[in-house]
Amino acid sequence: MKLTQSTCKICKGSESSLFSCCTPEEIENLNLATNCSFYKKGQPVFQEDSMPVGLYCVSEGLVKVTKLGSNGKEQILRIAKPGDLVGYKSLIMSMRYKASAIAIEDSSICLIPKSQFQELLNSNRAFYDGIMQLLCEEIDSAETKITDIAYKPVRGRIAEALLLLNSSFVDKEQITLTREDLAGLVGTVKETAIRIISEFKNENLIEINKRSIKIINEQGLKKISHLYD
Repeated sequence: MKLTQSTCKICKGSESSLFSCCTPEEIENLNLATNCSFYKKGQPVFQEDSMPVGLYCVSEGLVKVTKLGSNGKEQILRIAKPGDLVGYKSLIMSMRYKASAIAIEDSSICLIPKSQFQELLNSNRAFYDGIMQLLCEEIDSAETKITDIAYKPVRGRIAEALLLLNSSFVDKEQITLTREDLAGLVGTVKETAIRIISEFKNENLIEINKRSIKIINEQGLKKISHLYD
């Protein structure tokens, strides 16, 4: 993937990010204060138990937010796409990160200093409301995921995850998440994820090209996803 140096004015995710509610003056201040960096696939953006220094905004690429379970296995909490913010909960609470963020493909990610973030929270009500909405949505998503893991079979969870990932990889038409990451996203083991992906292929729900997955029957996956709701 060829990445470009980004600013808030030309960022590919700007229209979908919270910064779309900022004034031209606020955008200019962000451009002056923000530091954008390139992360290779697999490179940590920040790590669990470290202290936050600012707010991360994904400009290009994809980032997985992960947490290690008591068994030492990685659980993926969410996938952040261009325009998404990462690390805001720990920043707001002035606490160490409870999870890690890792690039799952070559990515361009911008770091907004803590002081700039706090200034926006205090001066821009639309930005503040947007952050509160993000917090509520994340809580709701976590509650849904807990319920799914408890009651929905793995087959349904993987169908749901593929539909979710399809919206994240919308510009690529194919899902390039590894089978191990897919397993971590739905709370299962890699071998089970591989088996179910193979079943979906045989049922003509998806196509597989090496490590990439292309959905060819979205309605079929939706039916499997909602079968156990």
